[in-house]
Amino acid sequence: MTKLNLSSGASYFRSPDVAITAAIHALNSGKTYYGPAEGTEALRQTIADRYQQDGITVKPEQVLVTPGTKQALFNLFTVLLRDGDEVVIPIPAWFGFNELLKYSKGKLVTLQTTLENNYSLDTAELRNKLTTKSRILLLTNPSNPTGRIYSKHELETIVALLHDFPDLYLISDEIYDLDTYGKPVTSALGCKGPQERIIVVNGFSKNFAMSGWRIGYMVAPEEIISQCTDFQSSTFSGVSMFIQEAALATITHKTEALEPMLSVLQEHRRVMQQGLEAIPHVSFFVPDGAYYFFPYLGHYIGTITPAGETINSTLALCNYLQNEHKLIVVNGDKFGGIGHVRMSFAVERPILDQAMSRLKEALLQLKPVPATIGKL
Repeated sequence: MTKLNLSSGASYFRSPDVAITAAIHALNSGKTYYGPAEGTEALRQTIADRYQQDGITVKPEQVLVTPGTKQALFNLFTVLLRDGDEVVIPIPAWFGFNELLKYSKGKLVTLQTTLENNYSLDTAELRNKLTTKSRILLLTNPSNPTGRIYSKHELETIVALLHDFPDLYLISDEIYDLDTYGKPVTSALGCKGPQERIIVVNGFSKNFAMSGWRIGYMVAPEEIISQCTDFQSSTFSGVSMFIQEAALATITHKTEALEPMLSVLQEHRRVMQQGLEAIPHVSFFVPDGAYYFFPYLGHYIGTITPAGETINSTLALCNYLQNEHKLIVVNGDKFGGIGHVRMSFAVERPILDQAMSRLKEALLQLKPVPATIGKL
């Protein structure tokens, strides 16, 4: 039986031809030397222009090019967080945030959102989570793993809270902002509120299938950019020049690079949705963006496998799918969604078709615990 993997956070697409061509040209031109730690002027200007096209005033001095979006977040955690500071994150959320915080001064504070409420963020509950120790409110828009997109009204309601917490920064992780299915993303940069405390991190890995290139960026007030540039200069230096040339070509030709991938993702989203709808007792949110479903499979926890093993947790369910059916998904407990799993539809179509068939077969093989066993 062939192993089918729906667990990756990277899509299967080839990186854009314009990126590859630009990188090869830059290498042949000798662009293998150190570049400026903050990024090339041309790339920072082009990133700023991208937001200007949406009516958001951004100067190149507000942009820092980083070796991946994860590094942008780590730069910010290092510069902004003090001993005892809290980082508030609505969950389900990418488990990597917690991993990064292990190496910073921040303490993670989570705010649960639910499938039943379409993962909407209750502003009153959020306000109750915020304290004088709250330093960063970290949002992901669109969300990984749910695919939820915050509306502009929702974002501005959240941003308004910054007025009441003068030490609080909003960091909006918008790494999937161009992977959307009819509902556009409003950048936090375009919301009314104290812009001196609003920061966006973004990159090329997800939107443009360039995960291995390791290039991201942040858009922030100039003072924060200066501090993060100093930290980056002292640690990583800057992103390789030929990689920045590839990113510049990609963002310059973003429509050409995006359209072929988006049309495939749209169709794959439909296929996964139909596959999940065909399985009894599975509930899910249809993602507005990104390329994951995060279905709730809790009905199948507390069942027995054909081999007589009890499925007593999400981990056990994931192990059953992997070991008995060669289907790999991600345990949703890691994201803060107990009983859920994350499944990527950014995979080759034959793998997707087989995976959905195999998931249904695997789940339907699980049987309820007999009453006599349940009474032991």
